[in-house]
Formats: sequence, C-alpha cells, structure tokens
Amino acid sequence: MLRALASIYIESHGISRRDVFKVFRVCAHSSSAGEQTVLSSTGVQKSNTRDPSHVTVSTDTGGGGPRDRPKRPWSALAALAAITASLGGVYFYRKTNGEVDDKKDSKLSSDQKEADAVEPAIPASGDSLPAHVQYLLVGGGTASFAAMRAIRSARPDAQVLIVGAESALPYMRPPLSKELWREPDLAARAARPDALTFRQWNGRRRSVTYEPSAFYAPPERLRDGGAGAALARGWRATRLDPARHAAELVAPGGASHSLTYDKCLVATGARPRRVVALRAAAAAGRSLALRGVRDAARLAAALEQPGLRTVAVVGGGFLACELAVALADRLRGDGRTVVQVFREGAPLAAVLPRYLADDVAVRLAEAGVALVPDAEVADAELAEGGVRLELSTGARLDAQLVVECVGSEPEVELARASGLELHPELGGVLVNAELQARSDLFAAGDVACFYDEALGRRRVEHHDHAVVSGRLAGENMAALAPPKHYQHQSMFWSDLGPRLGYEAIGIIDSRLPTFGVFSADAVSDGVTEARALSASGAGDEAGAGGEAGAAGAGGEAGAGGAARRYERGVVFYVRERRVVGVLLWNLFNRMHVARQVLSKGQFEDLFEVAKLFSPQEED
Repeated sequence: MLRALASIYIESHGISRRDVFKVFRVCAHSSSAGEQTVLSSTGVQKSNTRDPSHVTVSTDTGGGGPRDRPKRPWSALAALAAITASLGGVYFYRKTNGEVDDKKDSKLSSDQKEADAVEPAIPASGDSLPAHVQYLLVGGGTASFAAMRAIRSARPDAQVLIVGAESALPYMRPPLSKELWREPDLAARAARPDALTFRQWNGRRRSVTYEPSAFYAPPERLRDGGAGAALARGWRATRLDPARHAAELVAPGGASHSLTYDKCLVATGARPRRVVALRAAAAAGRSLALRGVRDAARLAAALEQPGLRTVAVVGGGFLACELAVALADRLRGDGRTVVQVFREGAPLAAVLPRYLADDVAVRLAEAGVALVPDAEVADAELAEGGVRLELSTGARLDAQLVVECVGSEPEVELARASGLELHPELGGVLVNAELQARSDLFAAGDVACFYDEALGRRRVEHHDHAVVSGRLAGENMAALAPPKHYQHQSMFWSDLGPRLGYEAIGIIDSRLPTFGVFSADAVSDGVTEARALSASGAGDEAGAGGEAGAAGAGGEAGAGGAARRYERGVVFYVRERRVVGVLLWNLFNRMHVARQVLSKGQFEDLFEVAKLFSPQEED
C-alpha cells in the first residue's frame, strides 16, 4: 500500500475515482480560467490568485536533460513485478551524455556564420576527401555520432565520413546550459572545445567531446580506399542528389568538393530562433544565443566584460530556465543580476501544470533569478555599455548582455535544396517508420519528422531521441538485418540547480489534462522573499495550498508569496483517456516503468499506476 500519498492534482473532468477520499485528497485546477476549485473532505472552496508584483528593477513606463544520479534500490518490487507481467517485459534505457552542435569564435559577435568562417576547415582542401564513400553522415552532432558507432559496430570495415559545419569534434550538448557554468576560466577553456572538460553532478570529470581526435581516421585514409570513420570539420553539405547518390560540399574560404555515396544520413540538427527586436543588439555582440560550445565560449567571455551588472535571459522554456539558474549561481556574490523575461505567466508554463510552474518560479527566485513574467521584448535599442529593452508591458529593462533562449527550428536548407519533403507544421524532413526519406537516404535527430505509432507524427528535439534515432538509422543503413521501425519513446531530463531535477517521456504539454500524485511528506507550504520585475502577475492559479496531507485553499504563487513546494511526485499527461506523457518530479531510476505505462496507455485507475513509481521513497 502506498503510504502517505495525500496530494493529488487533476486537470480533467474525465479522471475520477469514487473512493478517492479513502486515501487521497483531490484538487481540480482549470488551466485557462482565473478560478481554482479545491475539493476536500470538508467541502468546496474557490479562490482567485495572482502572481504578486514584488520588486521593481530598472523599469520605466514613460513612453517608451540528467544529472547522473546514483542508483538506489527502491522497495516497490512487487508492484514492479505486477506491471511487468501486465505490460510485458521491461525496457530500460539509461541516459548518459548529451548532444551538441553549433558555431565558433570566442569574440562577442552574434553573426555565427562569420564566426564559423574565422576557423579553417579540417581538412582545408577537398583534395584530402574521398571521391566516394560508403556512408555519408551530414551533421556533426549526436545523431551522426550514434549512427557512425552503429555502422562501425555492424561493419568494422566500413568507410564512414561525417561532415559537420563546426570545427570541433562531435560533443555533447546538455552540459552547455548546466554543469559547464561551474567551471572556472570557462571563456579561455571553451575556446578549445576539443580539450574542454567539466565536472558532472556526481563529481566525476569528463570530456565534452564523445571521443578524442585519435579515435577518428584521417580523411586521406578513406580517400585512398581504407576503412574507418573520418571527419570533415568545418565543411557543409549544400546539396544532395538522391537519384545519383551525390553530394556537394563547401568549406569557409571557397573550397568545395563533390563526392558520391552508397547511403547517406541527414542529421543537420536545429538552430536557435532569434528575437527580431534584438537584431541590432545581436549585431553589436550584446545579444547572444546558446546552441553550441562556441556560443558558450562567447557567452563566458561576455560575462567577464567590465561594467557588466545585469544579464537578461529571454525565454521561459527548458534552456532559458536552466541557463538562468546556472548564470545566477556563477555570478552569485559579484553584485550582478540575472533577469529572466518570458511571455508566460510562470516559467515552464508551456509544459508543466501551473502548480508546478509556480513552484519553479519560486525556486528560480530563490536561486537569485529576478523574474519578469507576462512580458515579451517589443523593441530594443543600444545604450551606453548595453541594451535597453522595451517590454510589451510598457516597462523598460536595462541590461549589459542579453541571452536569447526562445526555442529552435530545424536546419532544413540542405533538405530543401535537395528536394526532400518537409512537414508544413512540425518542420523537419519527413521520414517513414524506418527513418528513410528516399532510397538509401535517411534522416535522424532534431531534423527528422517521423511517425510515432502510439502518439502520431512528431518531431522531437531531445538528446535521447538523437542517440536512439541516430543509432537505428545507422543500423538500418548497415543493413545486416531487415530494417527496424522506430518505436522508441524518447525521454528528456532537466536540472534547475542541485535540489530540483525532473525526467519526462512522451508528450509533455500543459494544454493537456494532467493527473499528478505527490507524496504527502514531500508537499509543503513555504514563503520566499523572491525578486520579481513584473508590473502585473496575472495568470492561472498555482497548485492547491494547505498543509501536506490535507487540501486547502490555494495560496498565492510566484515571486514573493506563499507557495506550495513539491519535492517528489509523478504527473500523467492524458489525451483522449490515454496516457501520452509521464513527468517524474525529483524521482529517478524509474524511467523503465514510465516507458511501460506509456506503452500500454489506457488505465482504469491512475492512482494505482502512480504507486508503481513509489513517490514516497526519497532518492
């Protein structure tokens, strides 16, 4: 029996249980209205709450992933055995590293194509590249690296050429917004990404790159007919001819090369979206984006500039929240401020149910991040030593540095130039269940738009998806066995400082009804002296207030108010009575159970399903 499970949050009329009050308290939230309804054993209460405006800084209305957690045994073995029997088998995928991809040059410049051109390609001339290669992998990120490993594992004598626009070796991306910012002398060290290391949350030090340069064969070996995996670093594929199995490559400085291939993978990844209003600031090097290790080097160098007092992080998603916490921790004690500006009512409100988004807001504020919700950058102008942001609320914010974290878009220029079919809404290259776009032409990672038998057509930008889709594409390209369908449900993880981490799988969208179960001893009320930069905190209500184990009226959420703290729990995202997403909040080593839940999909009683995750057991 699940002990001390008392806090249940439901955002759907379609999920119910008659004997709910035998063990649980229930709170029902509206994700769109301004009214919160709390059901408890003592009756029904209603309350309206607003994010309070607390502290105003430099405003003027005049005109103007996963932490590598130690594995701990958990006691619900009988429950695990039961779900294993009913759902059939356990599939366990454990996250390990992370992905990466992008640009160069440690100077303050937002024109990343020009920054790429600063560093010469390796090799510098097409004369060193083969005229024909068995396997051509376009893109130097995680998906290509995973495909290469799969091909070489199946065919050790294969010729594999990875063509990547970056001059760095293939490397992982998740540390760029998390652990990397704990490293001293980051600006100088990140300028040499092939030698860059970082300390993981578990204390172990590791390299950002997947393999050292000695792991790869020189391109001349492939040119001369030898086997191996070689890199064309700093080269771009500009066009593929699927009928002729041919590719055109270019390098900075005008070098070009043509080659043919037996099979090809398109894994060009994604690039950051940029804020139109910040173009002038970007051109002046005062507004940066973070996608690759060279971007991290530029940002680290910018943080060392004299006179830096305020860093504005624009965006309310995963990257923005992770980076805001990491930068606040790095700048802590220096008298410098990190301000996060986002259009939602709370950070991560697009993916989390509102009560958890409000919890995140409090945690960010406690970490030293000043929050500006319900605001977008409407205009910006260069000011002496920085940028003056004109917000949609009419307020102004002065910052010496801006970091744009407003999402990404797939790199489809190569696919478009090559006549490949693109998805009009989701973006990316359309592929079948075997990740094939054309005969002998595959796509994987961020740029692939694939069909998910359980959840429909999707395009996913997670490291786990890049690893598994790249690996499957490589296996299908190697063709030692009949081609396999892509059936993997990718997961992602995120860390917001040392006390909050979460993992999720499937469709995590706050517009869906959600059903959350949290251990009573891990839900508490608290008051924080949070800093905010908001003239108004209007938004949806936070999670239900009241003591752990007893439901009560909702308390004010967000910066500066009493807010409910959620330490351990599981949230189910439901679409048409089917579980399509699972979020594990400060729960780890349970993703194999989440995969089985997602695989089955429909359940009569999600209360019972929640017991399988043992949210009462602290990691």
